[in-house]
Amino acid sequence: MKLMPWRCPRLVTLAVYFGASVALGAQAHPATRSLVILATTDVHGRLRAWDYYDTRPDTARSLAAASTIVDSIRRANPGNVLLVDAGDLLQGNPLLTMAARQPRRAPHPVIAAMNAMHYDAAAIGNHEFNYGVPLLRNAMAQARFPFLSANAVAVKASDAFPAFTLVRRGTVTVGILGATTPGVMVWDRDNVRGRLRYADIIPSLRRAAAEARRAGAEVVVAVVHAGLDGAATYDTVGTGLPSENVVSRIPREVPGVDLVVFGHSHRELIDTVINGVRLMQPRNYAATVGVATLNLVRAKGKWVVQSSTGASVRAAGHAESAAVLRASDGMHRAALAYVAESLGVSPTVWRSDLARAADMPITDLVGEVMRRESGARLAASPAFSLDAKLDSGTITVSAIAKLYPFENTLRAVRISGAQLRAYLEHSAKYWKTWSPGVTESLVNPTVPGFNFDMIVGADYVIDLSQAVGQRITTLSVDGKPVVDTDSFTIALSNYRQTGGGGYAMLANAPLVFESKGDIREMVIDAVRKAGSLDPAAWSRENWQIVPAAAADAARASLQRGGRVGSAPGAAASAVDRVLTVTPQP
Repeated sequence: MKLMPWRCPRLVTLAVYFGASVALGAQAHPATRSLVILATTDVHGRLRAWDYYDTRPDTARSLAAASTIVDSIRRANPGNVLLVDAGDLLQGNPLLTMAARQPRRAPHPVIAAMNAMHYDAAAIGNHEFNYGVPLLRNAMAQARFPFLSANAVAVKASDAFPAFTLVRRGTVTVGILGATTPGVMVWDRDNVRGRLRYADIIPSLRRAAAEARRAGAEVVVAVVHAGLDGAATYDTVGTGLPSENVVSRIPREVPGVDLVVFGHSHRELIDTVINGVRLMQPRNYAATVGVATLNLVRAKGKWVVQSSTGASVRAAGHAESAAVLRASDGMHRAALAYVAESLGVSPTVWRSDLARAADMPITDLVGEVMRRESGARLAASPAFSLDAKLDSGTITVSAIAKLYPFENTLRAVRISGAQLRAYLEHSAKYWKTWSPGVTESLVNPTVPGFNFDMIVGADYVIDLSQAVGQRITTLSVDGKPVVDTDSFTIALSNYRQTGGGGYAMLANAPLVFESKGDIREMVIDAVRKAGSLDPAAWSRENWQIVPAAAADAARASLQRGGRVGSAPGAAASAVDRVLTVTPQP
């Protein structure tokens, strides 16, 4: 069996291994054979090796490079390979910002790339709804593969998604199921209202698996956009929605599933087996291709999975597919022009590296734009990235896009003083409790960085020596201490206003403002209008962490890989990896 020469020895080893495995099974043991399931997830627009935020090559993440991996393994295993994606394809970087602005009749670069790679199916991710259902429907119409979501319940039949699809590989019939986090009903509530609702993943998959088996599936692969386990990132009690983090339950509670491919949490998981079923989550941004080999035996006239193996192949070091590059070429050039636009200048550097441990002008800039645009008295926004910055000199769109990477719209609600305090207490859960002599990171690894909000317009103190829920020791607005019965308007992203991040105190808060455009474009317009960006015009130090030793420990936690006593430049801890890769849902 002839293979193309690749620069990565590991890929050659994988390809030869898989090829030999299938060939031997077919020739020496006709009652056995293997299927190779290749998977990607959370690609978020990384179609090619380019970073639109830092405007430089990024060879570690590229669907075009993943395509050459797929091609190699297909050549080694002719007729025995399936390719699936676990969702979050249509939003995620400036390339897709530009794609969302193009006429609906134009080819979508993601779909064109996936068609070129011959995907067999994709689960619908929650970010597929960010630009509205019409864009998703248009993309689906262009795809030569199905988008699946078994737990989507459509109001009209025309809005329904297929729960599963059947694919033949030789003499084997494979059923591919899809499912999506119910969090869509929180984060994109307005985009799906009146059209769709999302039910519990587990019973929906149970029904889909049974239907696929009845339709002739001998092997069943569940492709799910949901987390592995743990608490949901939204308030399940207040919303009444099922949890999103249920993947670890599928092998135990959904009979008939042979492999689970999942996405959403941006954490690679390849070599985990539960109740005899392999779970596989490739690395996000097309950084790896997940490879699961299912070894089948013939039993009572049907193929049955006897065992499985898992592997992961990194995109780095592989040439990019010319077909995938062509599919995104026009939109790539449009994105390059978009992010290169000069908006203004700054006399100083604005940094975000310590923005969750200290009040910094770069986060005040976003909050102040939100406050001015909405007319609200207060504004709340997180530091999405700790490596975003505005350099002295020219400010381009790329810098603002990195500072605010999501297509969130702006809203404002009316809250009480009690709700404001509860809001800040919830935010402060990002930090562990500090005590003298602590050497471990103060960052709470269960709280994503995008769920630590900072308030513009209020003065407050976070005492990390106090227990969770009792940390906001000082809170005032316009020099007046806040009491529970006070009333304020506060500007928020639509993600936060709809309860994203578990901010349950916002439930039923009256909506007083809603924008048409997104917050990032508002910041871009504000910088363009200002021309010269002076920190004094946009920021005021209004919050701090105490005691001073706790503030120092918090800064060290962000600077030194999570361990307070470690040297600068030390390898990132598990905490820091979570901070780096966990996305806003």
